[in-house]
Amino acid sequence: MAVYFDSAYIYITSVSDMKSRLAKVRQVIDALLDLQIEAAVNDNIDEYWLDDGQTRIKMNYRSSADIAKAITDLERIEQTYLNRLNGRTARLVDGKAFTGNRNA
Repeated sequence: MAVYFDSAYIYITSVSDMKSRLAKVRQVIDALLDLQIEAAVNDNIDEYWLDDGQTRIKMNYRSSADIAKAITDLERIEQTYLNRLNGRTARLVDGKAFTGNRNA
């Protein structure tokens, strides 16, 4: 039996741990990218379904720009989840560690 979600928000927040939410955000982004390709070809798409056999989400969009904005917003959320899971890190390397001399 499939579970039906009225929105991507309810689908993503149906789990509490970050890894599961990140996976769900990525599934929604993938579905939106597929929809964006279809909209580019047909340009008459106003809804999409994410159906993985167990869950179904139905969303409505008015234009290709709405789809692009949703993807951008979800990618920002995806990056936030990744930062929370992995932490923000920077690797500092001494210039002497590089093998080539670029100033010669």
